[in-house]
Order: sequence, then structure tokens, then C-alpha cells
Amino acid sequence: MTLHQTQTTIDSNPFDPASAARSILPVLQAESAQSEMDRRLVPPVVSALRNSGLSRMLVPKRFNGYELPPSHHIRSCTTLAHGCSAASWVHMVCGAHSFVVGRYPEKCQEEVFGGNPDVLIPGTLAPQGKARKVPGGWLINGRWQFGSGVDHGPWLLLGARAFAETGDDPLPPVHVVVPKSDIVVDDTWFTLGLRATGSKDLIASDVFVPDYRAMATLELFRGDFAGDAGPLYRLPVTGGLSSMLAATVLGISQRGMEKFVDVTRVRDDVYAGGSKAAKVGIQLRLAESLGELEIAETLIDKNCDLLDSAMAENELPVAIEDAAQIRWNAAYSVELCRRATDRIYAVAGAHATYNDSLLQRWYRDVNTASHHAIVDFDGISETRGRMKLGLAPAPGSI
Repeated sequence: MTLHQTQTTIDSNPFDPASAARSILPVLQAESAQSEMDRRLVPPVVSALRNSGLSRMLVPKRFNGYELPPSHHIRSCTTLAHGCSAASWVHMVCGAHSFVVGRYPEKCQEEVFGGNPDVLIPGTLAPQGKARKVPGGWLINGRWQFGSGVDHGPWLLLGARAFAETGDDPLPPVHVVVPKSDIVVDDTWFTLGLRATGSKDLIASDVFVPDYRAMATLELFRGDFAGDAGPLYRLPVTGGLSSMLAATVLGISQRGMEKFVDVTRVRDDVYAGGSKAAKVGIQLRLAESLGELEIAETLIDKNCDLLDSAMAENELPVAIEDAAQIRWNAAYSVELCRRATDRIYAVAGAHATYNDSLLQRWYRDVNTASHHAIVDFDGISETRGRMKLGLAPAPGSI
């Protein structure tokens, strides 16, 4: 079997990730408009994600997860985006967080995965809040933005700047796992795009987090932390997350491009007469944009191969050159999708400006997704240029 066809077996039941993702597309498509209006995924969509088995792809096997190579989660993000941008995004984020929590001490994993391997883990990886060291753990305070899918999971993964028990001496940043019941959710999610992701603010006030639910960020993200973990959980977090995000953006872009082609084939020029499809300018724009999406897909496929091969070879953590290449491939693929979307939306016509137009949502969602810091094109471009010129990457850029 190729990487695209791999199946796994849990309790003698074969699981085909590609088929599972395709099987729930009708539900995602049918409920997409209502999710957009509600600014959160509606219950049938959340149930479909959980019941499909897709949510356990990156969950450790000892908790009845599948612990699959990351390519399966990455490619499922692209597939699901053809049904609903926001469903793909929440699936992408929560899967990425399972990928991270699989590195935590056994006691933490037992709490999170033990009762439900299909658990969704929302949160935000950016270190926006503060964690102060106290006996036996950490006390966290602050506000975190962009808690995608927060309505749908009992646990949250949060990044935090860390400080010593007394004074303001900084410590290396940490990531903590906290029950959602300890956090206040502030509904701030009124946005240009990805409205149904429900990426609301999260507020903590003197929330205690025990040591076993906290890990130092640098080692956690690189994969060279102390303790036992399978090779999946030694892969670079930023490379994995950026690839997953790029895959979602690719799927959104492909779906929008398909809709544009369908509409333009039968669209007339109301002023000049004739078919819009016969316009050379539109043909040229479409050709270039399709080419960009094809290149973007190739770059994501390369990342799938790099990550899966690193997992199979188990010579981890990944070399800095490979980690940088993965980040570049992901960021550039998102940039290509954004350019292709902008170029085509410019000739999508006046009807594409209506709120109920799939083309308008396509444009909004792609441009919103491309603002995520993990695929910051300028920053990743600087890193790539520096390394090609023999200079060290900027701290924290990979």
C-alpha cells in the first residue's frame, strides 16, 4: 500500500482515513451554512467528526487511538475543507493538539484520552498568558485569543510565558493542559472569515495546573523532551501544525476554485454579451491560479513524505534543515493559495459579493486562514533566505 492508501486496524476493525473523511462530507456540506450563522460548528458536524474515527488518528494506541503517520491527518484536512472550511479547521487544530498531548506524562494522557479517544482538544499554542511556578505545578493567568473549537472539547491546550515563583524572573515558556471548566470563554469571535470555527477568547484567573499537565515548550515542540513516546510524538510540532493548516487552506481553495469554474462556465457578460468563459483574461487568470494550487498540493505532499519518513526512520528530532524545509513548504503553499484566490475572486463578478455566495466565503476563509502566525510568509521567507546564505535562523523561527 502507498502512503495514500494505508489502513490501520484497532480491535480488528479496519480504519481507512481517506474513506472516513469522504463519508462525512455530505453532513458537513448540508450544515455548513447553519454553522456559519451560529459562528460555531453545529452538533451534527461535531458528531460526524467524532464518530468517523478521524479525531483519534493522532491519539496514542494505548488509549485506543490509531497513532497514524501525520500524512493521514494532513490529507484529511484537505478533504474535509471541500465540505466545510470551519469543520476542517477545527479538525485540524484539535488533531494537532492530540499530536502535542501525546507527548505529555502518562497521567495527563490518561485524564485526556482515557475516557474518550475521540476527544476534541481545542486551545491555542501561542504563549499569550502567564504561568507562575508554584509548589507542585503552575498558576496561570491571562487571556488567550483564537481558541478554535472551544465549544466542543472538555480539555484545552494553552501556551504561556513562564515566571519564577517570586519576582518577575522569566523562565522558559510552558504549555499546559487544563479542563475547560477552569476557564472562562469570552465570545469575541466576530470576524471576516472562518466564522464557524468559534475561535473565542479564553480567560484564566489563578488556575492551578499540576506539573504533570505542563511541559517546557522548546523541548515539547522539538520532540527531544525526556520520557517515553513513540516516533510520531518526536516530530516537530511547528512543522506538523503548519502542514496541517496548509492542507486545510488548500482544500478551501480547491473547493472555491471548483465553484468558480462551475459558475463561470454558464455565466454571461451582461454588458458586452457573450460568455464569460470565452474571455481570454479569465482563462489566463484561471490557468495561473490552477497551477499555483497544483504546486501548493505538491509542496504539502512533500511535507507528508518528509514527516512520514522521519517517523518511520525514527532518527529524531528532525534535523534543523529538514524542519526549516517543512515550514517553508507549508508557508509557501498557503501563500500560493492566497494569491490564486485573490486573482480569481477579482473576476468572480458582483454576485460573489453576497453573504450567501460560496465564492465570497471562499475568499474570506482563505484570507483569514493565511493570517495564522505559523505560516507567516515574510518570517519564513527570511528564515529560508538566512539559512541559504549560511546564517543561523532567527531564534524561535523554526
